[in-house]
Amino acid sequence: MKSKNNRYRPNREKQKARVMHRFRQVLWLNLVGIGVLALSAAFAHGYHALLELPWLQLEAIEIKGLQRLNRATVLNTLAIPKTSNLFSIRTALLAKRLEALPWVQSSIVRLDPPRRLVVEIAERQPFAVVYTTTFLLMDVRGKLFLEVKPESYKNLPLVTGLMGANFKLGDSISAESFRVLSSLLLSLDKYKAAIPLDSVSEFKWHETDGFTLYTTRGGIPVHLGYDHLEQKLTRLLSIMKFFSERQWWGAVQAIDMDFPRQAYVKGHFSTHKGI
Repeated sequence: MKSKNNRYRPNREKQKARVMHRFRQVLWLNLVGIGVLALSAAFAHGYHALLELPWLQLEAIEIKGLQRLNRATVLNTLAIPKTSNLFSIRTALLAKRLEALPWVQSSIVRLDPPRRLVVEIAERQPFAVVYTTTFLLMDVRGKLFLEVKPESYKNLPLVTGLMGANFKLGDSISAESFRVLSSLLLSLDKYKAAIPLDSVSEFKWHETDGFTLYTTRGGIPVHLGYDHLEQKLTRLLSIMKFFSERQWWGAVQAIDMDFPRQAYVKGHFSTHKGI
């Protein structure tokens, strides 16, 4: 009896074609991988060769804007090797390093072809010495940026009473207290011939009462408050002249200028005097 053909027998030609297709796919993927590796190696070799080119090595560093900082401090902070290649320098990272220095407010680091690096620094401008548990230098934006010895900054006002025990470097004083202090110092500058800054030993801030000045001579408190500071200083000059002419200044214990049109003077008088 003649046997029947097995209709489920696989088609060998199709199987063979399928295997060859998969083989070609694997071979192609391997070739692509090898090509990528070779290309990466070539790029890496080329990059390292580029870094070693003498005409791309850093030749000079120019630093602009230094006032209190010195060049050596800036160079040590940048920490750039002498043989650095221009392609290896990360300017944003260098600027960030510089801005970690207390005196640096902002910085720009840029490449100046063919072989020079330019560093532009904006230093903080000191505005006052602030005291709570230690003495801190404050810049013209109200930020506390450096611990100092007050005797090193006698040309700056000494401000107390601004903040409590949590006072620390990097903090900024309140916008209101900074506004009043700025206004007060600006007004004092107009009268610096009669009331020089060194005649005031302390500027004491009170959150609800504003500023009180303490004179260097005699430690006399002069309360000014928050507002109309220039007008109050004008009246203070009249008071100072009045007591100086009568040689009564040594008897004065305190002056309160925080009134619309007058002042209250306390001292060793027969009665308290309203002026």
